[in-house]
Amino acid sequence: TLVIHGTVDQMVHPSGGRATATAIPGAELVLVDGLGHDLAAAFWPDLVDRVTALVARVEGERA
Repeated sequence: TLVIHGTVDQMVHPSGGRATATAIPGAELVLVDGLGHDLAAAFWPDLVDRVTALVARVEGERA
């Protein structure tokens, strides 16, 4: 599980992302500098790379 949270999220404090990641065994927390509550297009390439890497890692573990 990948928990992605923005450092400037004004709706949910980053501590909420930390708590979510802590509550899910094996979860990885990614705090994205400058990201708010929305997924602004400028952040998409980095987020896609992170999700793609997670999928590749999970698929590799299943092989």
